[in-house]
Amino acid sequence: MNPANSKAIADFLKNGGRVVKAKHTVPVTGIEVVEYLVSSGFRSKYSPRDSRYYYEGKQCGLAKLVELANIHRRARQLPPFAAKVNISVGSRRA
Repeated sequence: MNPANSKAIADFLKNGGRVVKAKHTVPVTGIEVVEYLVSSGFRSKYSPRDSRYYYEGKQCGLAKLVELANIHRRARQLPPFAAKVNISVGSRRA
């Protein structure tokens, strides 16, 4: 491990930080998170026009939407969501 990373981790732990591994996460897409929130009684939607999510009328990104859904899931003692993300590296040009 890089010495700078080792020091950063040691400082984090020394200052009271904790590392917790999520035991069982549920991989979901953004639309699945929206569907979960709606089925739980929360106003949530995805707008393809501006590629944004909305929660209770406020605009947010996917990470924030998953965070909000996980707050509700924790209260119900359900495993947390983990967003499925497609990552493409580079571009193919002819």
